[in-house]
Amino acid sequence: MKKLRFSFINCIFVIFFGFLLTSAGHLSWMYHLMEQTSAELSFQLSTAAGYGLQAVGMGAFIALSARTRLSPRNVFVAALTAYATCLIPSVLGSSLPVSVVFGFLLSLFCGVIAGYYLYELTASVPKNRRALSFGCSYGAATVASWLISLPGGGSAYSGAGAVIIGLVLTALTVLAAVIKPVINEKALQTERMSAEKTPQAVSIQQKPRMLLLIAGGVVLLFSLVNNIGFSYSASAVQDGLRPEFSRLFYAVGLIAAGVVTDLSRKHGAVCALASLVLPFVVPALKGNPFSVVFFWALGYFAFGFYAVYRVVVFSDVADSRGLPLLAVSGLLIGRLGDALGAELQAALAWTEAALVMLSAALFIGAVFLFIRLFQMLYNPEPVRQKSEREVFNDFAVRYSLSDRERDVLRLLLDNKSNKEISAAICVSENTVKFHVRNLLQKTDCKNRVELKAAYHNMESASSFG
Repeated sequence: MKKLRFSFINCIFVIFFGFLLTSAGHLSWMYHLMEQTSAELSFQLSTAAGYGLQAVGMGAFIALSARTRLSPRNVFVAALTAYATCLIPSVLGSSLPVSVVFGFLLSLFCGVIAGYYLYELTASVPKNRRALSFGCSYGAATVASWLISLPGGGSAYSGAGAVIIGLVLTALTVLAAVIKPVINEKALQTERMSAEKTPQAVSIQQKPRMLLLIAGGVVLLFSLVNNIGFSYSASAVQDGLRPEFSRLFYAVGLIAAGVVTDLSRKHGAVCALASLVLPFVVPALKGNPFSVVFFWALGYFAFGFYAVYRVVVFSDVADSRGLPLLAVSGLLIGRLGDALGAELQAALAWTEAALVMLSAALFIGAVFLFIRLFQMLYNPEPVRQKSEREVFNDFAVRYSLSDRERDVLRLLLDNKSNKEISAAICVSENTVKFHVRNLLQKTDCKNRVELKAAYHNMESASSFG
């Protein structure tokens, strides 16, 4: 077992500070846009375009890490430097074009930063701690971003205050990535090996490309349903729930999702699917303020399960394939869905009925793909065990055995002596010895014991597909 080059303790802090940094920067940019233009245009620029550029940034992280000599960590540190640089004009720019251009660059580098910590989540964190590590880090960062907004009614996210906060968080994120804590490396390796033996493994031996396409489709549709659903259900919530409190429910949901998903991937996946139902409930409860507020809060809590699911499902697949960069795809596709959902929401804002019908159609498609993905990941089709005759034929074909050598092998596997083999196939013992010698040479075995072991190893392998 190779030494872990990056501990999961580092990864938790990188996710926490990285997400807090990008969340704070995104909010500061959005508030600055609202000072310069309408709320509707600010939303389109910061959400639709911003999320789309985050997806581009994640794709850039994958490409730079896989196609160049730059290590993922070097790409990450460079992105943090560029992010801090672009933050200043994006939140202090005196004209709208300057704020928009640098804000777009901010979103792009935000995607690169997210790509790195998702990569490290897969490469460094044991499977049985992965969901909880991500959920707790995101949840804690969500609460921290809310706490920062409390003093002065959110003034910390505007002007020079936003720049100072961004620079401090950038420095803390870099430190979290480059300073390795003192840990018991041997114990950590043992824990990871133990995690790999738990029933969390992903079965992707058959049709891996189809699995990835279906997983991507599920994440995209889930994202669309959540975004469109919450857009029309938001109109049902007036003064019953202050917007900033939604972050607290979301944070609790993230932590709960981490616990449930690490205990059982199946249960975490089902909870993520169930979260799609809640946006349909809120509009149906208009006129009952208490119920509307309750289900609105529950919706944000349940959204945490989807946020964890879209990351963990791709992280597990990437881990099983030995391609940790693939783990970035979950959030990348999710961000594309967020951007597309924001565009559809704006285009159909004039009619709630159209939004409901569209999200219902997308929900049906999401359920259909989810069931197929669930079967592929957690209930794979059983592999037919080969018959003894098929195993023997495969062994003979692999080592190019002649008909007479096959006859000798059958009897040899039955523990027959040279004399007994000679009598059974009507040849001399010298001829039997000749064929046995050829069998040993072809199979690269030193004696009969190794030959039998080689055959039975192939037989055992066929039993597991």
